[in-house]
Amino acid sequence: FLTHDVQTPKPHCPQTTFASDSSIESDEEIRHLDEEIKELNESNLKIEADMMKLQTQITSMESNLKTIEEENKLIEQNNESLLKELAGLSQALISSLADIQLPQMGPISEQNFEAYVSTLTDMYSNLERDSSPECKALLESIRQAVKGIHV
Repeated sequence: FLTHDVQTPKPHCPQTTFASDSSIESDEEIRHLDEEIKELNESNLKIEADMMKLQTQITSMESNLKTIEEENKLIEQNNESLLKELAGLSQALISSLADIQLPQMGPISEQNFEAYVSTLTDMYSNLERDSSPECKALLESIRQAVKGIHV
């Protein structure tokens, strides 16, 4: 048996310039990657800030939309109320003018209501030009007939 240590020879790896070149390249790559990471972080921060602004705008727009929808609902309710009131006034006018015949028109009805009102409007507008006693008497009859209508 052997009594002394046998040393295995270590492989000889001579230090070459490849190692230092590799180290320099690695350092440059690391610096380049660090710079890219820094740029990406800055870009991410900007995008996150933009996203927060957009979220704020979206929230504001949603709030405005809700307000507009509520206002529209109130307007619709008011319109319904006004349409009912208009229908009532139209019926009252039709009833009040049932016995008054306008020239070249039949008796007032729901079907000719708008034409009847248009004719009355024209008559009142042209009162200065057509001041005949018949026209004045007709308009006075109409005034008396609609006196009881309260708006």
